[in-house]
Amino acid sequence: MPTSFLPPRLHYSLGYEAAEHVLGVVGFGAGRPAGLAADMPFIQAPLAPLTGAAAYEIWQAHGPVRACAHGPVTGATGGGLAFGAVRLAPGPTEDAVEQAYEALFRFLAEAGCAVPLRFWNYLGDILGDEAGMERYRRFNIGRHRAFMRHLRQAVPPAASGVGGAGDSVIYVLGGQQAAVAVENPRQVSAYDYPPQYGPRSPGFSRAGRLGGALFVSGTASIVGHETRHAGDAAAQAAETAENLRALISAAGLGHALGRGAGWAVKTYMREDGADLLTPALAQVFGAGAQRLDLRGVICRSDLALEVEAFYQGG
Repeated sequence: MPTSFLPPRLHYSLGYEAAEHVLGVVGFGAGRPAGLAADMPFIQAPLAPLTGAAAYEIWQAHGPVRACAHGPVTGATGGGLAFGAVRLAPGPTEDAVEQAYEALFRFLAEAGCAVPLRFWNYLGDILGDEAGMERYRRFNIGRHRAFMRHLRQAVPPAASGVGGAGDSVIYVLGGQQAAVAVENPRQVSAYDYPPQYGPRSPGFSRAGRLGGALFVSGTASIVGHETRHAGDAAAQAAETAENLRALISAAGLGHALGRGAGWAVKTYMREDGADLLTPALAQVFGAGAQRLDLRGVICRSDLALEVEAFYQGG
């Protein structure tokens, strides 16, 4: 890895103030902020904060950034990183997803950051039926097709896949060197799930480490490959925290547990009740961690919540 590499910076905000070196902005219950330059990427996600207040996810580089839209993808690059976002086109889910991922791979190559580090997938009606198959399973088919042609890593990068109400969107953070994939010793790797979860397994690793930074995929109350504590959100919160603790330790970042500073944590819940997560997450990440709580539909009907995180190093 080049010694000059610096990980991106991530900030969650209930309002938007002009910031330097912005790679991309995601709005939750929020439209494009007036203070964001017209040529810089913005995507509105189909999820809203549990509080109802508008919120932004802001990714920044450590140096100058330039916009570099390519085809349907809006994006920017700087500091050896690239951010790109795309909306799914109308049509069958697997075809739309395949096309979106192919566009993102072309964008990353054009930006000079051909290696995907982390994907976010927000899919409308994620558990709905489409021609006799759940939409999330069709999503996994489309992603697999694109990965087979374009992914050069031995295993897929970190990712989240959550359902929302509105247009489906995908965004990616790319770089010039792959993150080291990290798996959870308490779980079967998602890309090795048995066929009961669909014709194609979910294509993501549990986390990816690049230098001192860690991209933690969407993590839920799953042990092995099976859901635990169906119908009990409090118990799912505790099990999810155990999975996060095991994953961060497996990444060699046990020293960052409970640290607070450097962590940005995003949660997804079907219903109100983010307070259920607070004690568990405070033990894992520390009370000073950034946090954004969103209403979202988890990709299994028996899961009430999911948690992702990013450690910015230090």
